[in-house]
Amino acid sequence: MEEAGYNITEKDFQKISKWAENIYNTAVVVDYFVSNQPEIEECYNLAPVIRSLRDNADFLNAFFIDNEK
Repeated sequence: MEEAGYNITEKDFQKISKWAENIYNTAVVVDYFVSNQPEIEECYNLAPVIRSLRDNADFLNAFFIDNEK
């Protein structure tokens, strides 16, 4: 893994990890909602954006899971 040069405490790492988990969980719920409302045009239009957000949140959450000490 490439190091970015940031020095954070274990407490800060856990806090950021929890935020990443919350973002991912929120993205999952929103993705489920917009995916199941195709008859609503706004949801249909937002679906690809939400899918991208969910994918990125998944990578972020996985980073913190993989780097827990």
